[in-house]
Parts: sequence; structure tokens; C-alpha cells
Amino acid sequence: MSIIDMHTHVPPASRWLEFRREMQRHNITLSLCSSLGLDDWPQFPDSVQLRQANAQAAEFCVHSGGMLLWLAYINPLNADWRAELELCLAQGCRGIKLWISLRRENFASLSAVHAVLEAALELNLPVLIHTFHRSDALLPGEISLAEFAQLASEFPALQMIGAHAGCNWHQAIGLLDGLPNAYVDISGGMPEAGMLEALLADLGAERIMFGSDALGRSFGSQLAKVFFARCTQEERALVLKLNAQRVFNISETELSRARQSAAKLPALPKLPLPEQQEDHFIFAEDLPFKRAALEGLAALSEALQSAGLKRAYCVNGNSVYSLDTMQETRFFAAAAASLPDTTPLFPLATLLPGAYNWRAQLHQAQQDFGGGWVSPYLHAWRLDDERQAEFFAACAEAGFPLWINLRLHDWRFRPAGSAPRAVSQAELLGFLAQAPPGAYVFQGANKTEVEAILSTQREDLRCECSRLLDGTGLLDEMLGRFDPDRLLLGSEYPLRELGCNAYCLKKQTGF
Repeated sequence: MSIIDMHTHVPPASRWLEFRREMQRHNITLSLCSSLGLDDWPQFPDSVQLRQANAQAAEFCVHSGGMLLWLAYINPLNADWRAELELCLAQGCRGIKLWISLRRENFASLSAVHAVLEAALELNLPVLIHTFHRSDALLPGEISLAEFAQLASEFPALQMIGAHAGCNWHQAIGLLDGLPNAYVDISGGMPEAGMLEALLADLGAERIMFGSDALGRSFGSQLAKVFFARCTQEERALVLKLNAQRVFNISETELSRARQSAAKLPALPKLPLPEQQEDHFIFAEDLPFKRAALEGLAALSEALQSAGLKRAYCVNGNSVYSLDTMQETRFFAAAAASLPDTTPLFPLATLLPGAYNWRAQLHQAQQDFGGGWVSPYLHAWRLDDERQAEFFAACAEAGFPLWINLRLHDWRFRPAGSAPRAVSQAELLGFLAQAPPGAYVFQGANKTEVEAILSTQREDLRCECSRLLDGTGLLDEMLGRFDPDRLLLGSEYPLRELGCNAYCLKKQTGF
């Protein structure tokens, strides 16, 4: 089946071939792209910047040999936007892209957008509009899916797509009721479990389109949202191809030409495949803010075995925000001990380095567990705080390995009422400079952090690679520079489906 990716961005010219080869690797037939700027993405582009961006998009599509089509990027606040749109139409654009220059400041009127939507309706052009739901304030000019819904209600005959489904898709549910002209794409953000199922239940398959947001996001991580969703093949076909084909009027002839162009490309080389029989980023049971798809440790253990895992390092989700961490870890140890000896599940003790009784916590953990889990992110303490140094020294002296959680889910969409703390690059570097020799696995490290950790050349420091899988080329670069044995599989279950990152790892290394 053909796949149409209707939300991508034009990369620098040096990556144009890479873009098409990544499409080929992930079996994407045709992509729609827009350019938001040459060297950077100005939030309120002037006429010159807009002309340069759209010229770049048109050139990229010519270069692609039919594998790409493009959308005209328009700034409604520019007085000459009509002239820019006319020029883009003459150059073959397939629709309109609106980003965040929709008003000068938050909560201001969106009246400038109305004229663009009226023109789109007259020209029968679909309009893709960036929408976002942040925990913090929206960017100036940015709109939510609720505001998108209001626009869609004012132009019921215009086909409009809310990009990212607000990204925090949980707050998109119910917003587009009674608006058959309003679609969403599922591009951007991490491949969170349950996203597509929730949107299918809310909107139906006919109003959802696949998009990746590449190259900022990887094709594999975004396709995983569809491939791992519990839905029918008919629903997948609508999301992956048929809806975009209908809305953007893409012919089978164009798809055939795209396939022929892809067939002429040299395949990307295979990369060293990090070891996949161990998983280093799993929560057993429910998290306080995410229900697990599998109920009970026995079901999780069986699923881990079915996934071919020999060992899966698991933290008890109930212990993450428990008032009595020691009690929860005791319950977890007892439950894990009742599993068959063949279970891959390897329980980790949740530890609080800043607790007054951290020594007692560590002593108990050493009796019942083979390692510990700490989270400066969720539990809001500094990794380089000298008050934690004694804790890390005691773990190292006891030969007690630690899994250090730097990040979970997406900082931009923090659960209401929680208070996670972003770990800074400076404190990570401070910790790396003083960490005693031991055994450490870092969870949720982004590319810059992985680079810092692995550049130490310390064999006792390793990283699971979930965040490297989310962006295009990140894993490739790290595998080209560092020992693959120091990059580990991590699922981030239940926030992601259990097999999601293993799939992404294989696709991005060419296996």
C-alpha cells in the first residue's frame, strides 16, 4: 500500500537526498512539504523571507523527481500575502500552510486569517494550520485546536487540517464535533500509545491523516503511531493514504511516478544494530498519569517474552509518586518474585537520593533488587547537587547499578498538578565530572546529552536510545561516533507501545 506523508518540512539542501532515501527506507511513497525558512524559522516572516521559503519548497519538489509536493507558506499579517499566494499557485503548490504568524500576540483577533481562508475556499485549496496545546503559554501568534475549530465552523465548505492534533492530543478530544470539514494530522511529538485509537473513536478514520513532521521527527517514530495502533486495516489505509489523497487531489499517476523515482535511489547503508534482547526503560503497572495496556506483572512478563526480550529492567509505576516508596518497592519485589524463573522482568527499586532515610532505602533495595532507579526529572532534584554525592558514592561502593531518568514523555505537555524539573546540560556535565566509577544507564537522554555521556569514554556510562529514535539522523550520527554497545534499547512503556522503539531501531538501522 502506498503511504502519503502530508506534513513534512524542507531540510537544508545538503540533506535533500537523505530525505528521499529515508522516505524510501520507510516505504513512504509521497510527501507534502512546506518550508518555514532557509537558515531558521522566523515566527513572523517578512515578504522576502516568505518568498525565499516558498521558492525553496518548489525547488525541493522539482529535485525530488515526483516524490514530493508542496504547500504555500503564507503569513496573513503581511500586506502582500495575496501576491505571494498567486506566485505559489503559478509554481504548482497543492495547498496552504499557516504556522504561528496568525496574530501579533496571544488572545488577539484572528481576523487576518479570515481573508486567507476565504481565498483558499475560492481556489479550492486545503489549508494546514499549526495547532498546539502547551502546558506553558502558547507562542505569540500560535493557536490551539479549539481556536482552529472556531475557524473551521466559520468556513464549513473549506477543508482544513489541524496539524499535530494540538500535539497534546488528550486535550483535542471533543473539540471538532460537528465539523466534518475539519481534519487532524498526527505528526510530531513522541509516538504515545493510544493516540490514534483515541482520535479514531472521537473523529472516525475519515478525518485523520498521517504526517511525520520530518526531518525534525523521524519517519519511523511517527509511522509507529499507526502501525502499533489497535485498529482495522481499512482505518489504517484511510489514515496512511486515502484521506490525504482525496483532500490534496493526488492522482494514482502521481503516486506511480513517485514510486518509480524512489526505485532509482541508492539504498541507505545498514548501520550497526544495538543489542535488542534487553530493554532498559519500562514501567510495570500503571503510572500515575498513564494507564498500562497490560494488567498485572504476569501479562507484562508474557508480553516481554513474546517480544524476544531476555531481560527487561522495570520500575514499579505505582512507586513513582508514592508517599511510601519503601512499601511500594517491597510490594513490587514480592510480586516479581512470584513470577516464573524464566521471566525477563528484572525489577528496579525506586530510590530517593534526597530522602532523609536514603540509607535505609538503599539497604532494603540491596536485599530485594539488582539495581535502582532515580529520577531528577520527576522528583525535582539536581543531578550535580553535592548533597546527593554521598548517595551515589554508597551505590558505587556497594556495586549497586543505577538507572538515571533524565526525561519522561514530553516536557511541553506535563500532567496537570505534577512538577517535573528539566535537567540542564550544565548539571549533567557536573555529574559526569564527579560520578564515582559504577554502573549507570541514562534514560530519556537527548542527542546533546547522549553525546556528553558517551564522550567521557567511560565504559560504566551507557544510554538507552529512545530520544535518538524520535529524530531523523540522530541515531545514525551517534552510531558513527560511539561504540554501539553503549547504546541500549529502551521502550518507555507504557507511554509507548512495547514494541514501538524496537521497530524504530530496526527501521533506522536498515534491518
